[in-house]
Amino acid sequence: MTIAQWIITAGAVVGALGIIFRTLVKPVVSWARRIEKAVSTVEQNMNNNGGSSLRDAIDRIERRLNEVEEIITKPKK
Repeated sequence: MTIAQWIITAGAVVGALGIIFRTLVKPVVSWARRIEKAVSTVEQNMNNNGGSSLRDAIDRIERRLNEVEEIITKPKK
């Protein structure tokens, strides 16, 4: 192989690697970051934080339902 052929081959390999990176690796990394962010957001909402998380809302609903259940099942005498 001549030097020109080596340069052409190296250029083709670099170009192919660039295309593979741009079309395969970069989107997969981007997707993984989005998934990580989404999971992190869900984890934050599942922990009590003083009132604004989903877990706090569920706890408030459960407390109110327990109060309503007590009123319904224990009639006044």
